[in-house]
Amino acid sequence: MVMPLEMVKDGLSYLRANPLFLVRAARNAARLRLGIPIDALRWLVEHRPKGGKGPQSIELYAAPPALGVGATVDLFGTKLSISSSIEIDSIDANEDALRVALRVRDLKVDAPAGSPAAMMLGSMDLTKPGNLMGFMPQKPPALVEASGDRFVLDLLKVPKLAANKGLKKLLALVADVIVIKDVRTEGDMLVVGFKVNARALPLALARLRASN
Repeated sequence: MVMPLEMVKDGLSYLRANPLFLVRAARNAARLRLGIPIDALRWLVEHRPKGGKGPQSIELYAAPPALGVGATVDLFGTKLSISSSIEIDSIDANEDALRVALRVRDLKVDAPAGSPAAMMLGSMDLTKPGNLMGFMPQKPPALVEASGDRFVLDLLKVPKLAANKGLKKLLALVADVIVIKDVRTEGDMLVVGFKVNARALPLALARLRASN
């Protein structure tokens, strides 16, 4: 896969503006941690496909240990401003499922005063957003569980990801070898802590060869 030229240029610009990034990355790697600049996540959001029914704007920011998310959406002609902090409880991966358990906290939804949306929001318990999913006529295909402030997503239930054979092969290779311990924000980084089971690597490689 060849990186777009714009991505390469933006990456080089980030390194020039943050000369200590590679030092921090090396330190994190030595501690079995992967640091992802939140700026990189913002870049992906800014270059996401536009149009459709998605949010008009998305903002990402650090809210340690959570990742803060803000968005503006159009609900039947009414603009809503949404913000929350998202904490990752766990990530479990194998070739058949990619489950992410997360908690949505400090949820705030602002609607124009006096609008039907504002009156509807006034009767909702936003401290337990998972309970509100039961009122939705159609749930996202990736949503497996929702209760209180906890959501469980299986990303392999998204049709495009489920059809990606390369992703499934990668998950089959790393599922037993790499276990994600925690995901949190530290400063301007999203840090993923993991552990490695080197004994499982030969079996994983054999499984990968057998699938070719």
